[in-house]
Amino acid sequence: MVFQLEASPCKRADLPISKDDVLKVAQAMASNVEKEWKKGKLYKFKNANGQEFQVQTYSKSHGSEYWLSRRSKHKVDKATYERIVYYLNGSERAKDGQWELKDRSKRSRLEKEYIEVLSDYEVLEITESGWVLVNLEYDLGKPLSIRDFNEWVYPIEPFTDSTTGIETSMVVSLNADIPMKQSSMEKNHTPAYYTSVERLCYDYTTEELEWLMCTTSDAGGNVPKWIQNATIAKTVAKDVPYLFEFLSKK
Repeated sequence: MVFQLEASPCKRADLPISKDDVLKVAQAMASNVEKEWKKGKLYKFKNANGQEFQVQTYSKSHGSEYWLSRRSKHKVDKATYERIVYYLNGSERAKDGQWELKDRSKRSRLEKEYIEVLSDYEVLEITESGWVLVNLEYDLGKPLSIRDFNEWVYPIEPFTDSTTGIETSMVVSLNADIPMKQSSMEKNHTPAYYTSVERLCYDYTTEELEWLMCTTSDAGGNVPKWIQNATIAKTVAKDVPYLFEFLSKK
């Protein structure tokens, strides 16, 4: 079965085994955003520390799926970049200076520190090929019920393009085809899903970081899909200033 990035739930048996296969599909999507997606609103933010951010959004319809992307650029030194990689990807510098990903579930564990509405998580499985199955609970506030996500997550540690010298890391998340946990059903959680690609590109010469994310999602419940599609851009764009504000407090 050919691996595709789509909203449909993915069974364990259908997960790609090769990192190259995952990377090829993820890179193809991320690289096409500027060229092929519809350019949307440019959001401008200033966080509590006075830092200013510009986040460009894009959108694309893929069959019945609505995809949203955000892209931002940042001037950050090497130390700050490495902290961003740690929290968004889970990779760390080894003693020899090389990147390593000791715990493939670390990225999912760290999310709870900087995503305010992520109220709980559980790592359910790590496959031999490196996919991490996680259950995530998002508390969107009353009167909405807790949103329950089951996701396959695949982090790709930073690698350098020999031609450009740009260092890239990625995280791919797929909608997992597994039943809702019994405890979630007993608490009347609402099933939800997202599929996403997140990419970091860093130029050590210019100290410029590009942070790009593409996603399709459904928060479930009684919120109409068209309302979700109309509001997701600003919600996703806000993640950028939130992360930098979080890092400033660490």
